[in-house]
Amino acid sequence: MPAKPSGVYADGRGGWYFKARLPADAATGRREQVTKRGFRTMAEAGGARRELLAQIETGRIKSTPVGLTVDKLLDLYLDGLDADGALSAKTRYDYRHYADDYVRPHLGSHRVRDVTPEVVLSWQRRLTKDGGTKRAKADDGTLLPGKPLAPNTIRLARSPLSGAFKLAVESGMVVLDPTTGVPRPKPKRSIPKYWTPEQAREFLSLMEGDRTWAVWAFLLGSGVRIGELVWLRWPNVDLRGRTVRIVEFASTLGHDLVPSEGKSHDAVRSIDLDDGLVKVLKAQRKLQSQEALAAKVYETTDFVFTKRAGGSYHPQRLSRILGVYSEELGLPRLTAHGLRHTSATLMLAVGVAPKVAAERLGHSDPTLFTNLYSHVTPTMQRDAADRIGLLLFSTPERQ
Repeated sequence: MPAKPSGVYADGRGGWYFKARLPADAATGRREQVTKRGFRTMAEAGGARRELLAQIETGRIKSTPVGLTVDKLLDLYLDGLDADGALSAKTRYDYRHYADDYVRPHLGSHRVRDVTPEVVLSWQRRLTKDGGTKRAKADDGTLLPGKPLAPNTIRLARSPLSGAFKLAVESGMVVLDPTTGVPRPKPKRSIPKYWTPEQAREFLSLMEGDRTWAVWAFLLGSGVRIGELVWLRWPNVDLRGRTVRIVEFASTLGHDLVPSEGKSHDAVRSIDLDDGLVKVLKAQRKLQSQEALAAKVYETTDFVFTKRAGGSYHPQRLSRILGVYSEELGLPRLTAHGLRHTSATLMLAVGVAPKVAAERLGHSDPTLFTNLYSHVTPTMQRDAADRIGLLLFSTPERQ
């Protein structure tokens, strides 16, 4: 049996771990000890320890500044993201939101060197139980407690924290990223909210005559994202060829709209139009012309769907309007995104192949699309069984 490497120990549960000391801190002379667990064999633990010592010897690992807090580390990381522009503006905005609301209130004052996997796990559990913080402040200036967070929100909240510690590891400020040893919360599977075909038809019937009717009809018939609809332009509509090109995407930063590259590499696409959608767009173009003539002040643009005085809609406004209308009509409350889900389920329910439906909706992965809408497949399975049975077991007269 090979000799046990120095600094390597059995954990008593069949695994192994190692210990090593960092270089002395220039200000205090303190030498911090690090412990890394979770190795399956003694050789793995020994190899990892030797690699760490080599990094220390070559100066790639430095001692963590004593006063460096998670707040300051987040500042370094987020400011760096803004400087290099590697991530989209929307993602960078969201990272700052998650950091401000969910990370800083709980971990911001912690010294980076004191954040262990146990601290990260405790933080995640606290978010699950007590939530983050609301943006509003109490009279004394303290942040008010928020609602318990869903697993997926906690997974998103980990993103800036994980990125900050990855930067710290790459910069040699810390040896280990404490987030890697803590599993992400498992998201609960939820079925997207949508309307049945009967509810969708009822909504369009009851909304006919309202100036927003074309918006809802196009969302239901095409399945486009709301950020794609609000920036759809007439030059990208070919009514004679019965197609529209989806090439521009609006994303929200707070309330501001900014250009986006789309949700996936398949977001730029052509969508075929049936006769019904062609009529919807012709009616919308006629409505725009009438409103432009009637208005004293009109913002002229080439957007397809515009407000009464011209100019593009804001996605959040359309979702609020839809929520109000659907409740007033006695239907389940949906957002504009809910109409996209409805369009997807309608396509699957009438037998559109999942791959074709995914392409129409701009999904990058048909498999993920099928999993998302698996609640529709039982009806499809029954229809398939009935059709196969009709071919195999029915007499010619019954066919």
